[in-house]
Amino acid sequence: MKVGPTLQGGLRIDIENPLDWMVMRCIPYDARGGGIDLADRLSAPMAKDEGIDDWREFVVPDLQEGFNSQVEIIEKALAGSGGDDEAGQVFILKEDAELWYGGLNQARLALEERYGFSDEDPTTMTPGKRSAWFRSQFYLHVQSVLLDHVMR
Repeated sequence: MKVGPTLQGGLRIDIENPLDWMVMRCIPYDARGGGIDLADRLSAPMAKDEGIDDWREFVVPDLQEGFNSQVEIIEKALAGSGGDDEAGQVFILKEDAELWYGGLNQARLALEERYGFSDEDPTTMTPGKRSAWFRSQFYLHVQSVLLDHVMR
């Protein structure tokens, strides 16, 4: 897989094989934390506070809408980019860069929460955890390229 800037100010991700497609299709799944809503996870520490009802009523819906729009833009780009068995390209338009950045960040946060990578050596991880660690590193790389070439 290759990631690089486009002349229009966005990014292009070249998908070269089925494994690349699998990694790309994991972004929305990872961002959703395996079915646990990020807005709910952020609300958990406030559960013991008195203002939790106001938080849930006024803040959580906006958080959910924002988080969902980030993941949906990624799903939309993936859906229009080709099949799982063929080479293809995924484009991140300049105007979608912040949504992609946020969606990738959601995925990284959810993976960290689930696996707790800390400073662990990837060679000592179980295969599932190592796979999640590599995905997290890829998401971080794409975020870095977005920052360096698109979101300046």
